[in-house]
Amino acid sequence: MAKVAQLHDNIDKTRYYILQRENIIGRSIESNIQFDNKVVSRRHIRVAQTPAGAFFAEDISARGVYVNFHRILGRHPLEEGDRICVLHYRNVHPTDIERMTPRELKDCCDDARNEGIRAIIDLTFGFAEVRETRVEAPPEPEGLFAKLKSFFARK
Repeated sequence: MAKVAQLHDNIDKTRYYILQRENIIGRSIESNIQFDNKVVSRRHIRVAQTPAGAFFAEDISARGVYVNFHRILGRHPLEEGDRICVLHYRNVHPTDIERMTPRELKDCCDDARNEGIRAIIDLTFGFAEVRETRVEAPPEPEGLFAKLKSFFARK
């Protein structure tokens, strides 16, 4: 079985994104993974694979990216189970967020009653095992179409 890198959307629990070598997450239509929210930059997060096969997340926005509720600057290596988030905060000063521990920040984001800090993007990085399957060619059509095809093939 082969392993495929993926991101699971923790907000819309039905979405999974299969990762390519280079992935841009943002608001732009050119993004591989698109989120329609004004808090999200056109090109917000880059998730890419190194030549050695490891994945990393990179903050390419002005607003910030959090991995496991730690704000990252530049590239950050990803491990299976890491949460990648873009946060939106209202009536909360950015220095208050900087003073919070990752556990406190996680608790605020995971509490649905909290209006001040919430995750706009909340993705979990991981791998899925996939089995290779063979796709058989469909059988040749029968009936009038097959007769016409064979008739024109003889000419």
